[in-house]
Amino acid sequence: MKRNLNIRKSLLGMLTLVLFMAACKKDDGAYAFENQVNVYEGNAYAYLKSQPGTYDSLVKVIDRVEGLKDSLTAANAKLTLFAATNSSFVLALHNLNNVRASQNKGALNLSTVNLGSLEVMLCKYIIKGHYNTDSLRLTDGVNLNAIKTNYEMHGMEVNSNAYGFVKGGPKTILFSDTKGSQYIIEWQRTTTQAVNIYTNNAIVHVLSPSHEFGFSEFTSRLNQ
Repeated sequence: MKRNLNIRKSLLGMLTLVLFMAACKKDDGAYAFENQVNVYEGNAYAYLKSQPGTYDSLVKVIDRVEGLKDSLTAANAKLTLFAATNSSFVLALHNLNNVRASQNKGALNLSTVNLGSLEVMLCKYIIKGHYNTDSLRLTDGVNLNAIKTNYEMHGMEVNSNAYGFVKGGPKTILFSDTKGSQYIIEWQRTTTQAVNIYTNNAIVHVLSPSHEFGFSEFTSRLNQ
């Protein structure tokens, strides 16, 4: 009995010491958020193909548009890709086909929608030049130019706040279609769910799954 009592006292003492040390230790999780940088050893197109179930729709659209696959595989390319996931296309097609059903029109899919309109929308997501989050840190953000069309988009870094540390949370990008307007109120905007994925020829930022591909133009352009 005495031996068991001594063992219990020893265990209690060790537990008290551990709790004391834990209380004195700084809570690194609350204060020292570190944005993870991902590197993929391959080109941007290969990266998309390496993520089955995530970018299948985007790859299908890229394959349909002449020249875009070549741009995303070129070794000397210097691009930034805002990658829309499958859910963005599911949402866009759902909305399009709901409208078409109400008009007694047949359903469309990514293989049958108008290619010219699809190209115009897709190019907005592929930006000339390399832009990581640090490049978009300016107060008013940065104007971005789309591949092929030179259409003006806009990007701005946004930091969330971690507990006890202002702007210490995950970095995100506010990515906007300017709609050709200088007035922000007229822009269509979305955010990223992952940033700064470095491939051999591009920087990839992954858009929120709630984003509807086309920045609200999918139905109006493709309901023909």
